[in-house]
This record gives sequence, C-alpha cells and structure tokens, in this order.
Amino acid sequence: MSLRAANPETQQEFNELVDYFTRRYCRVGDDLSILDRELFPVFRTFWKATTFDTQHPALLGQFRVTLTERGFKSRGRKRIRWYGITLRKLTVLAEMEHR
Repeated sequence: MSLRAANPETQQEFNELVDYFTRRYCRVGDDLSILDRELFPVFRTFWKATTFDTQHPALLGQFRVTLTERGFKSRGRKRIRWYGITLRKLTVLAEMEHR
C-alpha cells in the first residue's frame, strides 16, 4: 500500500519536504544530472534532521516517486541518474575554491 493511500495528509507533508529540499539544496536545469546514490543520501540526512529521525516505511521509493511527479526524469536500473537536477555546492566549499 502506498503512503498516499494510507494517509493523504502525510503524503502532502512529505511532498512539501521534498519541495523544500529541492529549493534549498538543489539546482534545477535542463543540462544538470546526478546519480541517485549521490542525491538520496543527502535527502535522507535532511529527512532525519528535519523530522527528528522519524522512520518512513519507504523513504527511497517515495522520494523517487515524488521527484518523478515533479517532472524529473531518471534512467538506469542499477545506477539511476536523475536529469534536470543536481545538488548545490555548499557555500563553505565554494568559498574555499575561490581562495
């Protein structure tokens, strides 16, 4: 059973967290891409910090579904790559690169 079928309010909250995550920590653009194995661990860390380590029955799967619903495309089976999105560089790292 999907999370949406189980509790529409919970699904809306999850979608809002994914939207916030993508606005705050990601860049969006046609020429961008990132491997799922790079993107998801950052989201999982964000999820744990934001929800005080609340367990989610299918965090990876629901994250992927939500990204797809937002229009992001993916390819691959073992090495999934997301297109149209990538992670932002951390400000501290960006500042260090300019020194």
